[in-house]
Amino acid sequence: MSLIFRLCPTDYHRFHFIDNGICLKTKKIKGKYYSVNPIALEKIDRIFIENKREYSIFKSDNFKEIVYMEVGATCVGSIIQTYKENSKICKGEEKGYFKFGGSTVILLVKKDIITIDEDIKEQSEKGIETSVDIGERIGTIKKMHH
Repeated sequence: MSLIFRLCPTDYHRFHFIDNGICLKTKKIKGKYYSVNPIALEKIDRIFIENKREYSIFKSDNFKEIVYMEVGATCVGSIIQTYKENSKICKGEEKGYFKFGGSTVILLVKKDIITIDEDIKEQSEKGIETSVDIGERIGTIKKMHH
């Protein structure tokens, strides 16, 4: 499952961990700085594979392994990682931040781990972005059957 969080230039540009765990080393992928606004996303279908990106594997205590990917966009000069690699992370701690501009954070979560809240699913199915504030719930962990 992929969760995409697009940030406008006026939004908070720091990103945080969604759970306790350990985050491995960040890997950088060279790229361009296309805009990530909805109009640009319709016109340029390769934004998330051509823009500058950084990703790391987060070994979450509750959600198994998650790929955290930060995508740079127009006016984003840098993606700054502030977490300490291979160290214990607490939920809510800062992972890093984008320098000024629009940008996107993508989380890739293993199938059948999370149930996304109904309002967000309905909006997404209609192609409508849902505004989410830091700390706001977007879903719940599915109960694991052993």
